[in-house]
Amino acid sequence: MSVDMILALLLFLGNVALLGLLTYKILKYGELEEDHLNPTDFAKGMNSIFPYEFGLQGLLCGLSIMAMGTSFFMLKLVLAVANSLYFAFLLSLYTSDKWKVDAAVVWSQEFRKKSQMTYLGGLAFCGVCFFLYLYNLVRALTAK
Repeated sequence: MSVDMILALLLFLGNVALLGLLTYKILKYGELEEDHLNPTDFAKGMNSIFPYEFGLQGLLCGLSIMAMGTSFFMLKLVLAVANSLYFAFLLSLYTSDKWKVDAAVVWSQEFRKKSQMTYLGGLAFCGVCFFLYLYNLVRALTAK
């Protein structure tokens, strides 16, 4: 197996894991709205998930940049730039401590709107990247 094939597989699997984390966040938010989860447990769960999401996105960003070194393909450039921008967004959240969920503000309307937009935006981004990574994986597997 070539390096390009291994990197394409790792990028695809990493994106699937990131999709799983974001879906888990949305499901936890649904449990909170349905009163199956108290705000303290919700805040603890969200605060424990973000470092994994941040680390995984950093890994995807690094792998995307490494994949550009193996062979140049315009899709790889688009994926590297997109991953870098999303990682920069997560880094800005991490450095300003806006990623931490406080149990006291969970029921406020502003928090709901902001968190729903953030989660759905991240899920939409990862969903689009899923198909781009899938195409990249198929292209790497079928290249001679």
